[in-house]
Amino acid sequence: MKNTILLICILLLGLWLRVYNLNFPSIGYHNMKENESLSIAQEMTRTKDFLRKRVYFFNAFQKDPVVKDDPQPPLVSYQILLAWRLFGENLWSARLFNVLFAMLGIVVMYLAGLRLFQDKRLALFGAFLLTIMPLAVFFSRNLQPEIPAFFFMLLGHLFYLRFIDTRKLYNLLMGGLAMVLAWAYKFEFIIGLLPFVFCLPYKSLSADRKGILKFLFAALVPFLAMLGIIACIRLWGLGTFRYTFKPFEVLTPSYWKAHGSMILWYTVGENFTFPLSLLATWGVLFSFFMHKSFLDRYLIGWVTAALIYVMLFSSDLAQNSYAQLPFSAAVAFSCIHVISFISREIKGLPKHQILIALMIGVGLFSIFPVYYSLSRMYTTVFLGQDVAGETLKEFSTPEERLFLFSHAQGYGIARYAHRYAGWARSLEEFKEKEKEYGVRLVCIYPGEYVEFLKKAHPSIFEYIESHYRIKEVGLQEFPSRLGYLILERGPTTGKKIGDVLKSLSGKIQPRSIYKILGKYIFYYAMRPTS
Repeated sequence: MKNTILLICILLLGLWLRVYNLNFPSIGYHNMKENESLSIAQEMTRTKDFLRKRVYFFNAFQKDPVVKDDPQPPLVSYQILLAWRLFGENLWSARLFNVLFAMLGIVVMYLAGLRLFQDKRLALFGAFLLTIMPLAVFFSRNLQPEIPAFFFMLLGHLFYLRFIDTRKLYNLLMGGLAMVLAWAYKFEFIIGLLPFVFCLPYKSLSADRKGILKFLFAALVPFLAMLGIIACIRLWGLGTFRYTFKPFEVLTPSYWKAHGSMILWYTVGENFTFPLSLLATWGVLFSFFMHKSFLDRYLIGWVTAALIYVMLFSSDLAQNSYAQLPFSAAVAFSCIHVISFISREIKGLPKHQILIALMIGVGLFSIFPVYYSLSRMYTTVFLGQDVAGETLKEFSTPEERLFLFSHAQGYGIARYAHRYAGWARSLEEFKEKEKEYGVRLVCIYPGEYVEFLKKAHPSIFEYIESHYRIKEVGLQEFPSRLGYLILERGPTTGKKIGDVLKSLSGKIQPRSIYKILGKYIFYYAMRPTS
C-alpha cells in the first residue's frame, strides 16, 4: 500500500512538471516538430485526406505539396485530430495526449524496474528519476513522436523481461507488438531491441528444438508484419525511406571537433544533468568490470546499442537534443545500479538506511540542475511567430502561397498563417515562383534576418527593396527588438529597407502577451501609415 501511494505521488509530481504552460503557443524550443504535426492535422481536416502528409513549410512551391520522402505514419497528427474531435481545436488537449503517454511510461518504468532489481524501493527510484529527467519532462509536452515511441519501447522491454522470467511466448509476442508500435511512431526506437541480444536465455532455448520454432514465430511475426505495412506504404506512394546513413562519420576527428561540445552539452547540461550523467557513467563502468548479473548484461547491451545508434544517426545527435531520448531509461537504470552497489558495499549500517540516504542525496543534488535545465528550455522561445502568422492569414487568401525567410524554428509562422510558405535559392527562382503562384507577400523572421538576407542573397534582397513595401513589423518590448517584417508587392518609396525602418511611423497595436515562468512579455505590431 505504501509503495502504491509513493508511486501515485511520483505520478502527480510528473504530471505537475509536464502540464506547465500546456496551452502556450507553439513557438518554443524545437517548435518545428510540433508545427509539422499540427500542419499535417490541419491539412487533413481541410482536405479530408487522412493518409497523405502535407506540411505548410515543406514543398511549398509544388502543385501538390505532399510529403513523400518519409514513410513514418503521422500517428501524432492522428492523436491531435482525436483530441480536437473531443475538445475542439486547441493546443492543451493535443499536448495532454502526449503527457498521458509520459505518465504511462513512468508506470511501466516502475514495473520494468521491479523485474530488473527485484526491489520496490529501487523500482520507485527509477520511476522518480524518469519523472524529473529534463529530457523526459520537456518533450512529454511537445507534439512529437518520441514520447509515445519511448513508452512503447519501454513496454516492449517489460514484456521481454517477463518472457525471460516466465518463458511464456505470449510475453514475447506482446513485446514484439509494442516494439513495432515504437517503430511506427519513430523508427529510431527500434534500437531498443539490441539490449536483449545480450540477455536472452540462448542455452535453454536451443535445448528445446521444438520450442525454438515457436520462439522464432512469436519473436519475428510482429516485425514481418511491420515490414509488410512499410512495403504497402511505398507501393501506395505514401512515403519513401530516404535517410542517409553516415556510419563512419563519428570516427573522424572533424565530426567531434564540429559537434562534440554540443553533444556533450545536450547530454550533461540539458538532457540528463551532470549528477545523473556522472552516476550513469559509473553504472556502465561497474557493469563492464563486474559483468556478473543479468542487469550488467542488460546495461552492456544498452552501451552497444548507443554505439550503433551514434554511428547510424550521427547528424541527428548533433542537431537535436531529443535524439538521446531512447536512452533515458538506461540512464536511470544505470544510476540505480550504482547506488544499489554502494549500499551493499558499505558495512556497519543497515542496508535499507544507506539505500534511502543515497536516494535522497541523489534527489537533492538533482533539484537545481533539473530546475536550471527546464528553465532554459522553457524560456527558449521564438516570440511573434503566432502574431506574424495571424497577420499573413489576414492579408492573404487560403489559396495564396508566401515567401518566408527564416530559420527552422521560425517555420511555425506558416502554420499559424495556414498558408504554404517557402523560399527561393536564386533570384531567377524567386521571380519564377512569384509569377507561377502569384506570390505577393514576403515575411522575414526574426528582424535581424534582414541583414542576413542582404548578405546571403544580395540579388533577392535588392529585388525585394525595389518591388516590395513594408506592410507590418513586429515589435518586442523586452528586450526591445524588431521581431519580423511583412512586405507586400507594390509601389515603393525607392528607399532602402534600413532607411525605411528608421523613419517608420504608424499606430502601434498590442498583439499578444506571453507568460513565461511568471514573467510577462508584451508583443506589438505596427502598420505604417500610407
